[in-house]
Amino acid sequence: MSEVNKLDNKQCPFDPDLYHYKKQIDIEVDNVAPDGSSPWALMQVYIGKVLSRSGWGANEYIQLSAKNDGSGPIHIEKHDQQSFPFPWEPTPEDLMACDWKLMKTEDCMLSFDLTSGSGTYNNPSLPNEPVAWGYIRNLDWGHHFGELNNEQSNVIDIEKIWCFLLYDGIIFFDVSTKPNKESRQKVIDLFQNKDFWVIIDNKKYNLGKSTPTQYPNTSNSENYAFEFKYKNHDAQKIGILLQQTGQQKNFCLNWE
Repeated sequence: MSEVNKLDNKQCPFDPDLYHYKKQIDIEVDNVAPDGSSPWALMQVYIGKVLSRSGWGANEYIQLSAKNDGSGPIHIEKHDQQSFPFPWEPTPEDLMACDWKLMKTEDCMLSFDLTSGSGTYNNPSLPNEPVAWGYIRNLDWGHHFGELNNEQSNVIDIEKIWCFLLYDGIIFFDVSTKPNKESRQKVIDLFQNKDFWVIIDNKKYNLGKSTPTQYPNTSNSENYAFEFKYKNHDAQKIGILLQQTGQQKNFCLNWE
């Protein structure tokens, strides 16, 4: 083996750009993995795609781990039906299968672009007050931070998003519904009876269900404003992303 091809260690260096084919050629290529095969699936995972097999459940898939805090190496994780992630240990059948497929890009019941900021609730001079990360426009907060743009929704009766943020280990999602009783009840039923799913960077997070809290401290005097709270495992993952201030990310929201 030439010195050029030798690696310093046995661990393959991870650089997603190495797995994108960008070169234009005019010769026949005969060593490309066929669509649906496990080599093809692994290549897709390495460039950030989410993969599943035809026999798996609707919420089962593999993807690169979401860890970005340096606490462990990047690896491929599998999510089970309850969206619980664990290191993927492929079976012989997984490796020989030809039924791998990209997870379908989902339609969003509500979507927006969020650029995370940070701040404290009311008094920045208090040394022990928790720092919050995300987006907030609630009138009772001392100052506002974060940006939320490109909001799109055709199927859910949320009229305004007051906040989406991590505060004291909890994800807060405060909204106002359209000002009528039907829309108010529709949104309450959605949050209480359906699992709340958030897709960020092609990764899917299940925040579960939430009971609404009436939120009076807005300009909406007809009691159409509500606060929803989440603290499960996936909520903590989204909290890590919200701490990446100044980075715009697209949020795709669904209730299933």
